Amino acid sequence: MRLSEQEIQRCRALVEAAFPRFGHWESVNERNASYSGFCVWGQYTLKPEPPSSAPSFFVTFDTYKEEWRGHLTVGKHCYFWSSADVGDAHLLATAPCVTLDEAITALKRRIAVLVAALLGSDG
Repeated sequence: MRLSEQEIQRCRALVEAAFPRFGHWESVNERNASYSGFCVWGQYTLKPEPPSSAPSFFVTFDTYKEEWRGHLTVGKHCYFWSSADVGDAHLLATAPCVTLDEAITALKRRIAVLVAALLGSDG
């Protein structure tokens, strides 16, 4: 699904507000060998010592047919050819959602469960 310019701006504003610590937001709005339509992603980089070894995490929201999905990856944003062989890995993904708002909420829930498991809390 491709979006109008007005809808692209609305979607970017939604994801940027939902993930304020992520930056370097980018998007594509085309069908090709890597994307099925609109896709938006942002990057979060940890600041360990030395900085050059800092992993980058990405939240990606994309459309497939008339549905939205959310993804949390490390290394690169999510796209058709994402693979650990090319330096990225999928950590979490949502089931297909009717709206971008639903995909954001679903991904945040999945992230919260992951963080709770990593921290050993009942979250």
